[in-house]
Amino acid sequence: MCVHRQIVRVALAAIGLAVLLVLVGAPLVGWPPVVRLPAVLVPALALALLVTRPWRWREPDLRALDWQPSGRLVWSAALIIGLVLFWYVLTRFQSGEINAVDFTIYFDRPCFQTLHGRPLFVETSDTPGFSNRSELADHAYWGMLPVCSLYALYPSPLWLHAISAMAVVGGAVHVLRILQRLGAGGTLASATALALVLNDNTARTLNYGFHPEVLYVWFIPWMIDAGLRGARKSFLAATLACVLVKEDACLPIFGASGALALNRFRIMTWADRCLFLVLPTAVALANLAVYYGCVVPMLTGESRPTYAHFWANYGDTPMLALLGMVTHPLRVMVSTMTSGVFRTLVPHLFLPVIGWRWALGIVPIIALYGASANEQVRAFGIYYAIVLVPFLVIAASSGALTLARRLMTNAGHAQLAAAGVILLGALLVGSGNRGYSLRPWKGEIAAVSAALARLSNEPIVLVQSGLFPHAGYDEHVKLLTPETLHDPRHAGAAVLLARGVGAYPFQAKDLASDFGLNNHGLIHLDRVYWNLPTSALVEEAVFRGEGHLVQGG
Repeated sequence: MCVHRQIVRVALAAIGLAVLLVLVGAPLVGWPPVVRLPAVLVPALALALLVTRPWRWREPDLRALDWQPSGRLVWSAALIIGLVLFWYVLTRFQSGEINAVDFTIYFDRPCFQTLHGRPLFVETSDTPGFSNRSELADHAYWGMLPVCSLYALYPSPLWLHAISAMAVVGGAVHVLRILQRLGAGGTLASATALALVLNDNTARTLNYGFHPEVLYVWFIPWMIDAGLRGARKSFLAATLACVLVKEDACLPIFGASGALALNRFRIMTWADRCLFLVLPTAVALANLAVYYGCVVPMLTGESRPTYAHFWANYGDTPMLALLGMVTHPLRVMVSTMTSGVFRTLVPHLFLPVIGWRWALGIVPIIALYGASANEQVRAFGIYYAIVLVPFLVIAASSGALTLARRLMTNAGHAQLAAAGVILLGALLVGSGNRGYSLRPWKGEIAAVSAALARLSNEPIVLVQSGLFPHAGYDEHVKLLTPETLHDPRHAGAAVLLARGVGAYPFQAKDLASDFGLNNHGLIHLDRVYWNLPTSALVEEAVFRGEGHLVQGG
């Protein structure tokens, strides 16, 4: 028996090593052109099942599913997962998948500017009205100020990449502790923590390199964990951290307090109810009121935030929009039901409906986003769904265990089935094209520093958005936008471009050659795409019926 277990451990270690070699080696080698995480992890999990053969486990083996991982094992696993996530974000960075508009102009360079006495100052934005002012004029990113202090050690975008990975791992550790406190075995608790990491809503947020809302995925589980333990100081610290993320922190904080109320209200004292259920939302609302009432007018000269038009379909100001939504509940419900909320629930197999006590508190967020006039917000696209993830994974785990216990009499089988459903749902159903994918590092990205060194004597260098995140922090280096390109002050500026990397906010027609294809005798053409990467050109050709893909590409 001991020899068999040793063989199993060696086999599992070999499988894990093979997975790491693929995830690390493929981007460096440059083949295959795309590595999607399910294509690596699903075969690995299948091999692990063949090695462990859980269908042959006996009663003592099933009872072992109540095992709880030691602190050393938890932190070792957290370190490994954190390094893998950091590698993922770094690979997207080095493959040119993280562009300036998503990351650099609003977070990376403003952090550098913060060190020079201009808090979160945005130099050049893709939206002209957002240039040459603090990002605090748009959002209450108070928590970014201590984050930016890391740039005093060494200015680098890698700090923000590391914080993104750290936030996801920190949230996963707290989710594991929450499930343990709720009586789940170590297997189900671990699977739930991994589901938080693997689902596509988390992946889409990490795809941006960094966004402050990724911190919610760490601080909200921290709040719930501390609340379940009755750890007042830890709970207050987590609440303060949430409030500092963004002005809308009152919404997820209300969700966390609501989850605690629905699961622990009866056993709480009145003092605990005030501390854990009332105080957090009150503090967050006070922060929102101060930001809207004082900071926004001071920095913009306006009485409403820059994103007020997201809900202009209900009112011109946030208060009028809120009033409009309250007085038109049917309209809000229809809009929400036709939004992207169900797509957000797909990785969790709609199990949060069964574990509703942990997810009911996020209904206001779902209604607010679902009623928005902004299509990205309504679709819960890009990073907008990340605030829901901690609630959904906990609710899904609770729902899966409840369902498994109804269908299975053996407690061990129920734990194992629930863990498998939670993990495979996040990995298979919710991690397709929108999930984790690795692409080869690009030589154009690596050449940016050398190219800028050769242009160091130029007074102004305009850099394509796909290259700009790698262009450093010199003030003479600016983002290439239609406004900066046609600015008379930039006449004669050097322009740094590369094929195969993003050029937003320019469109294909904007990058067209002045000496068009009609000058070469090519006429009666449909839309012509200039300077797109090969994969995008192939996609357009197939979409427009100009070609077909056959076996072997």
